[in-house]
Amino acid sequence: MTATLTTPRVITRGDTIAVVAPSYAPRAGWLARGVRALERAGFNVLLDPNISTPRRFLRSEDEARAASFTKMWCDERVSAVIGATGGYGAVRMLPYLDPELFRANPRAFVGYSDITALHLWLMRRAGLRTFHGPTVDDLVPGTRDPTMNSLLAALTTPRPAARLGRDRARSVRPGRASGRLVGGNLSLVQQSIGTPYEIDTDDAILFIEETRDPMSYVDERLVHLRAAGLLRRVRGIVFGQTSLDRSEEDEFEDFLLDLVADLDVPVLVDFPAGHENPNLTLPLGTEVELVVDDSTGWIVHKEDALSLPAGTPLPTRPPTSSA
Repeated sequence: MTATLTTPRVITRGDTIAVVAPSYAPRAGWLARGVRALERAGFNVLLDPNISTPRRFLRSEDEARAASFTKMWCDERVSAVIGATGGYGAVRMLPYLDPELFRANPRAFVGYSDITALHLWLMRRAGLRTFHGPTVDDLVPGTRDPTMNSLLAALTTPRPAARLGRDRARSVRPGRASGRLVGGNLSLVQQSIGTPYEIDTDDAILFIEETRDPMSYVDERLVHLRAAGLLRRVRGIVFGQTSLDRSEEDEFEDFLLDLVADLDVPVLVDFPAGHENPNLTLPLGTEVELVVDDSTGWIVHKEDALSLPAGTPLPTRPPTSSA
């Protein structure tokens, strides 16, 4: 298993969150709404100056985006970094990132979808814990949005007590297992195979989500993970929101259970994280416990995902956004 990962610090009201665009450029209106949500929750927001630049996938532009991403990350004002949106392009930056710079400047980092490539790279190459969670264009101001509340709890509390996914996720195979949580978008996880940032699934709880793909694509990706030996030593599997085109298969759960039946590990489906709402924030690289009963299941922290500065009292509750 991967060596011990660095634990970033919690953030508090008044801290600065950097918003970066390693993938597509976000839609202006959705970005503005998400920035407003973060500001109303009590945080300062620093936007990447190139956040709205249209994407052209050339190596020179990959280098420029990597330089901009690194500059935002290493800015001394910044306490956390959140992706603006997903799409495509994060993987093209990886050859131009210096892992030592990120290792020396640990930050809480949040995103999903295409940003999975950065989660995998930061964990394997820079030794950092990260968070699978919403991008800024998903956020809405207010106190009732579960996506926003989950994000705030994850970034402001070292070890949230919530049973993540309980009564929303559905059981496929009951059981209980503990391990380091890894994963993200299935297509990006598959693309990591054979690279220096290949996903490390040994003794792990594997979380995967997907969107708007035929079931045959999901089957191909899972079969590839099996063939590469990456399912052999998982301790549990959590399928997030899959948003699949199920026209090729009437019973997704039967298909899924058949594919992983010989692994003898707990399996959970429809976990509320991924390309739908709510998109709960999950602590990648952190030891968690997966509990699956006869009907539902959940994930709980078994260790701190974030650290407190020396002498800081543990907060009694996370801050919430105001309407």
